[in-house]
Amino acid sequence: MHIAYSANIDRDLQGLYLSDYTDANGVSRTLLVSHMEPTFARTVLPCVDEPARKAIFHIAVNHDPFYEVWANGEFEHSDVLDDGRITSYFTPTLNMSTFLLALIVAPKSDFACRPYRFIHSKNIKSRVCGRIGILPQLIYADEVAYQSLNFFNQYFDIDYALPKIEHFAVPDFAGGGMENYGLIIYSETGLLFDENKGSTLQQRRVTVLVAHEIAHQWFGNLVSPAWWGELWLKEGFANYMETLAADFIEPSWKQDDLFVIEQMFPFMEADSLPTSRTISIDSTSPNDIFLMFDTITYRKGAALIRMINMFLGSETFQHSIRNYLKAFSYNSATQEDLWRYLTEASNNTIDVERIMNGWTRQAGYPVIDINRIYTKKNQDLYQQTVNNLSNESPVIWLNNTSTYLSITTPDSDWMLANPYYFGIYRVKYDQENFRRILNQLQKNHIHIPNINRGALIDDIFALSRAFLTNVTDAYRLISYLENERDFIPWTAALSAMDQQELLLGDHEIVPDVQRYFLRLIMPLYNSMGWTSINQSTDWRLAFLQSKVLKSVCYYGYHECIDTAKTMYRQWYSNLVQNPIPSSLRSIVCCIAAREGSYEEFRFLWNRLGYEVEPLEAINLLQGLACTRDRSQIIWLLNQHLSNKSVIREQYIVHSIYNIAGLRDSNQITWIWIQENWEQLFSKWGKTGSGLNRIVESVTSRFVTVRQLNELKAFADSIIDKGSVYRQFQLSLDNINASVIWNRENIGAITSFLRSTNGSSAVNRCLPFMTIPLRYDVYVKFYLNMKEDIDRSVPDGQLSIHINITCATDRIFLRKRSIIIREPIGVIGEVVVNETTDNRANDFHTLIFNRILPANTQIILKLNYFGQLKNDMREFNISSK
Repeated sequence: MHIAYSANIDRDLQGLYLSDYTDANGVSRTLLVSHMEPTFARTVLPCVDEPARKAIFHIAVNHDPFYEVWANGEFEHSDVLDDGRITSYFTPTLNMSTFLLALIVAPKSDFACRPYRFIHSKNIKSRVCGRIGILPQLIYADEVAYQSLNFFNQYFDIDYALPKIEHFAVPDFAGGGMENYGLIIYSETGLLFDENKGSTLQQRRVTVLVAHEIAHQWFGNLVSPAWWGELWLKEGFANYMETLAADFIEPSWKQDDLFVIEQMFPFMEADSLPTSRTISIDSTSPNDIFLMFDTITYRKGAALIRMINMFLGSETFQHSIRNYLKAFSYNSATQEDLWRYLTEASNNTIDVERIMNGWTRQAGYPVIDINRIYTKKNQDLYQQTVNNLSNESPVIWLNNTSTYLSITTPDSDWMLANPYYFGIYRVKYDQENFRRILNQLQKNHIHIPNINRGALIDDIFALSRAFLTNVTDAYRLISYLENERDFIPWTAALSAMDQQELLLGDHEIVPDVQRYFLRLIMPLYNSMGWTSINQSTDWRLAFLQSKVLKSVCYYGYHECIDTAKTMYRQWYSNLVQNPIPSSLRSIVCCIAAREGSYEEFRFLWNRLGYEVEPLEAINLLQGLACTRDRSQIIWLLNQHLSNKSVIREQYIVHSIYNIAGLRDSNQITWIWIQENWEQLFSKWGKTGSGLNRIVESVTSRFVTVRQLNELKAFADSIIDKGSVYRQFQLSLDNINASVIWNRENIGAITSFLRSTNGSSAVNRCLPFMTIPLRYDVYVKFYLNMKEDIDRSVPDGQLSIHINITCATDRIFLRKRSIIIREPIGVIGEVVVNETTDNRANDFHTLIFNRILPANTQIILKLNYFGQLKNDMREFNISSK
């Protein structure tokens, strides 16, 4: 069958698309790139566009002679046509799915490849390609590609199926990379690493991304999922296999330790929601296909495979997947096929299908409730959900809702379940055992493995969000962090702190909570500060440093903010040489935009306009997102939809995501999203997950009934929700849970903070962002001596001269038995938009119409009246 057809080529990063860049002479140029996954091949050619329908592709491309072509196969030959154009022919592909079809057409003058490297004696050649100017920064990716391919050839006992594999970095690409057979395409940021000034974090990202895409050459390419509903069979495996390859390439990274905080903790948060989905689904809806590319598929899939590896044993596991890959090579498979080969490798002693169907056919995960019986040497395990795995030594299988286990732990000692977090479940301990764990953490925390210290933190905050434990237990547990220095528990803790701030929204207690968290972080901050850390000897501390500095500055610690400002000024005065360490640049840019004026914002934006380094462009965008100025926020958001914007297409969604999630720009972004919904929906709402991410971010700070109703009304007003329909429901569930959580936990958190010396707001008149300079008080008393001596009335006028010490859109006053008459006057080019009262804590909050920069002075003018009582407190009335 021969078909003649035509189609449009756009700049939407889908199917065949155009990508613009600036060459070495400053001239705008264009190249052609492809991205077919999951269902964009049908926009390029009429085809049977399903993963199980594999075929061989014979590719020929007619192109301008000044351009070069790369495709899945090797270049075979070319013909020069009468009009001077060239037709390039490539060797036939392997039997492969349509989503693996790849094509790049780029100017010869600007794009090239490093020399091929041969994989030992197997005659397989590997190389990296990209813009000529960035080839020196692809040397590390070249080495990772070479080592990863060699590792997987041996691990799978199946050689890579093609004679060549090319890794191509392009200026614009949706996602990190795409595993096309023979021609893997990446965003430039996915492959770039400057060994002279790059951070270890960037190095790790390159390593795991390249290893991930090469693992796909077996899981996804050689053997494909029969349908997108079991996408985890390729993405989950690639996410897990990248860990093994990274450990082989850089053993000092201890990638399996990082697996727990980077893969398990994030997916477990999403998987705890009522609207979480099963990892395998049967739907054939196109919208559902795009929704499969989420944390459940990638991270939960990897965690399930890691758990299987644990209970089968690494040798049995490796043997089973070798047999599975050989049996289904150049074909497709289902999870039942995988279960069969895993079971056979165990000599049929473990029924993997019986075990694992519970994990893949239903959403969520178990919670293990451990209740020790201290008068006997028994441990009572209560299983709150479905069949689950307890990682004891030897392995204990729990097939009932509860069971008794004999233990040898003395009554006086603590015990922990799920060592090293191999099992996918959370653990809740009885109060006595929990108290002993707390004591151990306070006394000598290193007696508990670092992974389990991180797990204790992540588990208890997750359990408190689900109302399975008291939130004050979580706050008590992290009090030991003043003595903690390890990367893993601190990463879990900082994530939990961020989550708490989201849950609390704009509640008056937020400054108290931030001060408590800041107190815990300060010993670590003081030990590291802003001093550059040798990443080759202590990369984990260097990685942790950026997280710590971001939190400390965000919580308003002046020394942190002042240091960031100084580093920014040093850069501003010498633009040729940026003295800021690469791992800290986004933080410094953020502080400059947040604490600075229009001048700082404009400088960062202008730098973005001519920045050619992708990683530096990302730093600048992250910094710009931090502005607190309303007009700048709106202007910046509008630039993301402008046809002439300097923001590259591949950064737009992530940049809006960042702006939407920040406290100062959240509500502004929400209004902007509603006003620009049609344009946003046309770009990212029909296919892909871009608009899902934006909605997820902007609603992450919604914690009130009003915000819940606003979102529901907006969602109900949209007839065609496209691929965003499920995110609306997820967000509504999240907000509803947050409303309930606040109602149930604010009082307990307040009481806990009152009981600690670190909560300064319960002892001061004004929280830390406002310093009163002068009070002008005029009071007139109306004594009601005859009618009611205990209820006489003072009437007052008050002027408070206030210095704002850090940028804020609100201030807090304390008042009791006083009524403030509105409107409230303000001298200082600002007006009070809203006031709130928290009578339990004597808070009166004034919310302004804009954010006041640090070091702003204003004068509040209030009229009020109150009561005089015969109680010998405050202003009181006395008679004789």
